[in-house]
This record gives sequence, structure tokens and C-alpha cells, in this order.
Amino acid sequence: MEQTASPPSGYVCNLSAEALKKAREELNEDPTTRLAMVEALRERIQQRPDLCVQDDDHILLRFLRARYFDVEQAFKLLEKYHVWRTHSPEICSNMRPSSVRGLLEAGYHAALPGRDQDGRKVMFYRIGKWDPSQFSAYEVFRLSLISSEKVIQEEDTQVHGIVMIADLTGLSLSHAWQIGPRVAQQIGSITTDAFPIRVKEIHLLNEPMVFNAIFAIIKPFMSEKMRNRIHLHGPKTETLLQYVDRDALPPEYGGTGTPLDEACSQWTETLLASEDEFSAMSYSNLEEVTEENEVEEDDEVEEASEVEEC
Repeated sequence: MEQTASPPSGYVCNLSAEALKKAREELNEDPTTRLAMVEALRERIQQRPDLCVQDDDHILLRFLRARYFDVEQAFKLLEKYHVWRTHSPEICSNMRPSSVRGLLEAGYHAALPGRDQDGRKVMFYRIGKWDPSQFSAYEVFRLSLISSEKVIQEEDTQVHGIVMIADLTGLSLSHAWQIGPRVAQQIGSITTDAFPIRVKEIHLLNEPMVFNAIFAIIKPFMSEKMRNRIHLHGPKTETLLQYVDRDALPPEYGGTGTPLDEACSQWTETLLASEDEFSAMSYSNLEEVTEENEVEEDDEVEEASEVEEC
């Protein structure tokens, strides 16, 4: 692994050799100028003292990698991240994993152990484990955001990105009623242009008829590139193997990896052990965003589509 220290944070690059090669070739990351780019982004942030953003090297690198080390585009992404969180108090005012303990313990979600053949982290969701009479769509969304914040701490994930897999068995009208235009807009924005993560593929399994109605609400808020990354498999879960190797998938879905219930338990322990860390991420005193600092949604989607990774 490459070792690169930087005052004052003492940043050390922990990218694997494979990830470092991809970062150079695909993300325009140059180890000799990496920290200078971080400093340039930090100086840009200092021009906006209203932004509630940690300017730690590790955090700023997430935004630079997500935007190919284009400082201005990375700043715009960081700005949208801040605005999105400020405008989403239902989700971000309490980011403690314990606030979604019930969903975690129900086995709704896990970041699966290891990585797939392309180095990507696999995020698995089981909609049937979400009881809409007990948990709101905002709590479900919060769990996804908490998990994303956790996996993006890994530098290899910043480079290789993630694959999202959702088994929609059990999706019903009770779930659909929870997903209105506001929730749909929040989902579309965070997956397209308001979070520093590379969503490489989205795989949906066992989608019922009601899915079409839900997707019709969400689809307009997603960029065309992101819509094109969605794969519908129906009941043929074995087709997942065309995209994600067997070692990365649980046995329930044709893989040889960790059983899904076990993976969910492990991930639950990981997140609950990070309670203090996520407490610091909570926007407990959400500030008002002035009109001049807001970013128009249409412009956000259009700009994100232009710089989104291939």
C-alpha cells in the first residue's frame, strides 16, 4: 500500500494497489498532487463559513474522488450534500444507529462482508423485513444513509464504489403509501448528486406489481445515467451472477459468501458500535438555508449527470 503522510492531519493513503491504479486511471488521482488538491478544496470551503462540513483530509478526499479531482465540482457536491442534509431533518437530525435499531435487528439491511470481483462493496436490502406500521420511510432512508456514511470511510469503496441489491419480496401498498413525492425527491437527489459515493449498479429482485407505481414516483428525480444502472431481475435471482461474483453473494441468492442473516447481525454490531461517531454527524440544530445558498434541484441533476462516473 502507498504511504503518503500530510501535515497537519497526518493523512496516510490506505488504498490497495488495485484501487490506487484505478484511482489514477479513472479518477485523475495523482499521489504527488493529491494533498494540494485537498488544500485547494479546503480553501474553497473557507469561502462559505455557513457550510457545516468537517475539513479533514480524509473527508475532503471522498468528495474529490467522487468528482474526478475537479475541485470546483467537488465543492458543488459538498455544498449539495450540506444543503440536502439541512433540508432533511426527518432523516439527519438523529443519525445515531440506535435510532434504527429495530430495522437493523429485523435483518432489513447489511453491507456484505468482503467485496465483489471489481472491488465494490455490496449493500443488501430485504424489503419484506421492513414493517411500515413500525418504521417510517424516513427511518428506512436514515439507515441507508448511515450505512453509506460508514462504508464510504473505506478508501477502496471511494474508488471502486458500491453495488446495491434489494429483494422486493413483500413490497406492498402499505410500503407504497409511505413513499410520496418528497421522499422520492430525497431518494433521487442523494443517489444522483448529493452524496460522495459511486453507485455503480442497482439490482432489484422479485419486484411485485406495486413496484411499478412506486418507481414511477421516484424515476423523475433520478438522472438518466442512474436509471440506466438499474437492473430488474424478477424471480430469476441467479441472473445476479452475471454482475456480482458468487463469492460476494449470500447462499440464499446463489452465492458462497456469508449467509444473509449472519451478515445482517455482523453489520448491526458494526453500526451500533459506532454510536458516538454518528452522534457527531447528527444535525441536532439544523440551520436555515438562505435562498441564495440553495441549489435548484433541476440544475443539480443536470450538473451531476455531466460529471457522473462511467
